[in-house]
Amino acid sequence: MATLKFILRKSVSGARCKGSLCLRLIHSRKVKVITSPFRLYPHEWDGAGQRVHLPEEGSPRYPYLCKVTESLCAYGEQFEEAAGRLEKSGRYTVDDILCSYHREHNPANLSGFAGLQERNLLRAGQERTARAYRTVSRGLITFNKGRDIPLSQINACMMKEFEAYLKERGKAMNTISYYMRMLRAIYWKAVKEKLIDARRENPFDHVFTGFQKTRKRALDIESLRALNSLDFSALLERQTQPPVNAHKQLKEAPREDKTTDRALYTSWRYFFFCFHARGMSFVDMAYLRKENIRQGVISYYRKKTGQKIEVTVTPTLQRIIDSFSGEVRHSPYLFPVIRDADRSPRLQYENGLRLQNKRLKKLSALAGIGEKLTTHVSRHSWATIGKKQNLPLWVISEGLGHSSEKMTYTYLASFDRSTLDRANEQIALALVSPPSATAGFACL
Repeated sequence: MATLKFILRKSVSGARCKGSLCLRLIHSRKVKVITSPFRLYPHEWDGAGQRVHLPEEGSPRYPYLCKVTESLCAYGEQFEEAAGRLEKSGRYTVDDILCSYHREHNPANLSGFAGLQERNLLRAGQERTARAYRTVSRGLITFNKGRDIPLSQINACMMKEFEAYLKERGKAMNTISYYMRMLRAIYWKAVKEKLIDARRENPFDHVFTGFQKTRKRALDIESLRALNSLDFSALLERQTQPPVNAHKQLKEAPREDKTTDRALYTSWRYFFFCFHARGMSFVDMAYLRKENIRQGVISYYRKKTGQKIEVTVTPTLQRIIDSFSGEVRHSPYLFPVIRDADRSPRLQYENGLRLQNKRLKKLSALAGIGEKLTTHVSRHSWATIGKKQNLPLWVISEGLGHSSEKMTYTYLASFDRSTLDRANEQIALALVSPPSATAGFACL
């Protein structure tokens, strides 16, 4: 297996001058050395510990050395990924690793430039955009049979063929738009940094980069009641004070069923917390901290828009919050979606989101609901029920934290088809029946 070691090549001008930090690749007794762009003083490098000595935060060198530390971690991860990939393919040489490194760090190629942008975004805390750049660039390279693509070769014909390739693989139009918009952002950044010249014909002029409206799902009041009346509601009441025969029940219940029930119970609580908190988004719920509650009011800023939202803690919300108190005793968060302080909060949220949507499908089946259940359904349902209760549009808009009433329209479910069919029948009936036969239409 290949190994990577960082070494500091000291300056010929003496110990008071900065030396070059290098990467030493070793495989099958062959050695290759790559000079990194980083320059360090001898006292700033710990060769035995393979780490940078960080000075106090106020030091002028502190930001630079933090950047070096982050880059060394990235180099290590990229090396392990490249070496692991080559290991699976069979025999390889240290030159193969070197070629892989240069290819991935060549800013003139899609992989190298997207990788550079990804690392910059990660340093800025923009994990989601960083992963988006990685995903779409790898998608285009896969379409190109695994071969990297010089940025100068990205053209309208290639993008049109890539769009067709994604359609053939069953990608939705909004997913295709996502790929194209991310690739467009990478392309124009390369143009802005003068790595390539802008083409006369925009490569993205003839591919879909818009947004295709999808049907907003919402539960009617009967379905919500069916979901709310699942046996988990009884568990909620017994959370702080177990029943007398709880030990006996625990002994008798199969371990697998208990684990499944507990997971679905957690999912059920998340769903109804979001619903009762005026259709709060799952991402906003996941990031809620205990400090967000002051004097009986939840105060937070929406992740999507940055708008400040305040929600009064109702008895129902308080019971759900209290039911998680044991799981978040040592956590700053209100809910156990983000648990590990050493891992990326964003990754933990996204894992929690996937798990929540998976469990909601099971909850939907348990409640006998025909509609597909996702985290957004609680938000859409809150808005739709508000509409059916004849709440003014501006009230619903304010409750959801929308910047305009126009945006709220997309959240309001349209009439059920059966309702519209009945309306259509009554309109047709009006042509052949006396006026009294159409009197019921006014109730629709």
